[in-house]
Amino acid sequence: MSNENLASLEEQRIFLLNSIRELDDELAVGDLDQDDYQSLRSDYVARTAEVIKRIKSPQTIAVSQTNRDAAQLSRLRRNLLTLLIVIVVAIGSGWLVARQSGQRLSGQSLTGGIEDSTASLLSRARATNFVDPKAAIDLYSQVLGVDPDNVEALTYRAWLLALIARGAGDEIKKLAFLSASSDLERAITIDTKYPDAHCFLGIVRFRLGGDAVGAREQLTICASQNPPAEVKSFVDAIVAEVDAALSK
Repeated sequence: MSNENLASLEEQRIFLLNSIRELDDELAVGDLDQDDYQSLRSDYVARTAEVIKRIKSPQTIAVSQTNRDAAQLSRLRRNLLTLLIVIVVAIGSGWLVARQSGQRLSGQSLTGGIEDSTASLLSRARATNFVDPKAAIDLYSQVLGVDPDNVEALTYRAWLLALIARGAGDEIKKLAFLSASSDLERAITIDTKYPDAHCFLGIVRFRLGGDAVGAREQLTICASQNPPAEVKSFVDAIVAEVDAALSK
């Protein structure tokens, strides 16, 4: 069942329930006789039961769950953006740049042909990473609005979101893991030879998902694809931690 059909059923349910209440009110003030009231109310109740039955069908529940998941993911990104700003203000962007920087440098070329406007947005986003992370995420989101399959934007927006969630509570970590993993896996599906996505997915799986085996798999692919030096230097340290976890 489509989202449109589900919305229509919800509207019908609300309409019928309101109609039943109006019948009760009309009977109470004497605007409706008992026979008409019983006939109309029975009809409305039967129709309402049928609509509710259709809403609760397995197909409709699946659509509803998909909608809730999408809404949850949207709330996650908004919450993480707020958290990101708080962390950057609290500890200073310089520390993050020194310890966590992994963005591709602005002089490097992009994969595939894209519009000049998209290239400009990406260039600004790279320059803005960790200096103004919210602005960087907004820029990556603008790129994805024009080019939904842009691998770099998918990868680095996910990385920014995952990076700051490491020090957050368990619920934020869980949501960040789901969001970042989804974008990074999509980036890999689009371009399996883009090393950055493999590198960051390995880190996300280890740091947020506690999955050393899955992390090692992605980090091995990352190393084999000659990632940028800025990314490799950080990944090398993570590999040692992952290997230590696997040896236990």
